[in-house]
Amino acid sequence: MGKAVVYVDGMNLYHGIKAKHGRKYLWLDLYALASQLRQPDEIVKVRYFTTIVAGEPDAARRQENYLAALTSLRPQVEVVRAKFKVKTFRCFNCNSRYTCGCEPSREYRTYEEKLTDVALGVSLVKDAAQSYGDLSVLITTDTDLMPALAAAAELAPERPIYVACPPGRQPPRMRLPANVTAFLISRDQLECSLLPGAVVGRNGRRYERPGKWS
Repeated sequence: MGKAVVYVDGMNLYHGIKAKHGRKYLWLDLYALASQLRQPDEIVKVRYFTTIVAGEPDAARRQENYLAALTSLRPQVEVVRAKFKVKTFRCFNCNSRYTCGCEPSREYRTYEEKLTDVALGVSLVKDAAQSYGDLSVLITTDTDLMPALAAAAELAPERPIYVACPPGRQPPRMRLPANVTAFLISRDQLECSLLPGAVVGRNGRRYERPGKWS
């Protein structure tokens, strides 16, 4: 039995679950999921990298409610927050990506997630270099993280690294280092890893599963 450190790309996992199963499994106990993925290893830390959704107050409240429930029940979960950067685009009527010659031109806002990949990659490499835990589990299919994965594998060639691919996603289509193994997260593993319908925090506050996530 080894000591596992788990790194969760929150947005990648969210979009994978939502695309494959809708909102049924969003009320997810990440520590329980990590335990399902790496039986019988000991999960020493789950590092959850996420960003609070921008421009949608109701969705942001649901997300904060979930994070409070998760960390109240599972102190082993560390939430690492990034942010969204506002980007302004013009309309696509003339098939131009960033500028438009249509009259009148129209502008709209969108949001770009920033810093999540960097923070996750640094953490993955740092833990490997400092021998924190015996093995790493990376939950993502984001190929932007592959350079960090390769660096961690090179720094600690004897340390197993597992890439757990969210539902609806496929393993990276590239050659992985010898100590890296990729596999898919199953529906059964999600089903066994949900938070209770209501979680009471250390402050006595009650956090309930949103009706929209049923």
